[in-house]
Amino acid sequence: MNLSKFLLFFVLFFLNITFIYAGEQIDIIESSRNSCVKIYSKDGNSFGSGFFISDDLIATCFHVIASINQNGQQINWNIYPDLQITTITGENIHANCISPPTQKDPSPLYKDFAVLKLTKKPTNLKNYVLQFSDKDIKTIKIGSDCYFSGYPLFTPVLITHKGMISGIDDIRSVICIQGSINKGNSGGALISNDGKVIGIVSMREGGISKALEDLTVHIENTEKQGFVHFMGVDPLQAIKETVKTLDTFISTGIGYAINIKFLMEYTLKNQILK
Repeated sequence: MNLSKFLLFFVLFFLNITFIYAGEQIDIIESSRNSCVKIYSKDGNSFGSGFFISDDLIATCFHVIASINQNGQQINWNIYPDLQITTITGENIHANCISPPTQKDPSPLYKDFAVLKLTKKPTNLKNYVLQFSDKDIKTIKIGSDCYFSGYPLFTPVLITHKGMISGIDDIRSVICIQGSINKGNSGGALISNDGKVIGIVSMREGGISKALEDLTVHIENTEKQGFVHFMGVDPLQAIKETVKTLDTFISTGIGYAINIKFLMEYTLKNQILK
């Protein structure tokens, strides 16, 4: 084989591998998008993301579908009664939570996951049920690609991102993601480069979120002493709104996902998925 033929063979071989890899990426992205739903509650003024784990079951984060308040050592929660999901095709379906935390099993609250059952199965959707990964996340390589879809912030359309696995905690509970995760992404499926779910996107690192939280508490305590208006403007309320805006939109590009094994164990234990 002369040099020109060898080079031609090498180029064609390289292009073939590239096309196969690109095709696999497109398949994963399509699966991520077809499975993703928007979850919202008007009563709770809450919105987030979720994904199909069967033809009428949705997985998401517990904090997306319930209000959670902590009073000392006690944590109180209330699941929103008007939960609705919207599929990628625009179909709206009512949903009910079938995984409420209990004293016997509080894992949905502490591991931040929930399972919703739809009042009817969606129509006009194909290949929309995602499969759980059977791998131990400890075997997942740091630096490998990951994918997630959702409805962050106030985007009017479904958004899909490609990120990177940047870390895993020692107890294999939390997966760290280098990617654009914002409010509204919570509940979306974190998909590995083999196309299976390895986690549920749960939160993003806001960088100064703790400082903003402390400032909000300070403002609320100060408000109890009375109000002062300057040229018709309440400075404390103005600062409070600024803090709220910063807390919503500032992101360091670091996010976290809860290991999917907690949801898997719960669904098997309670015979939700058979």
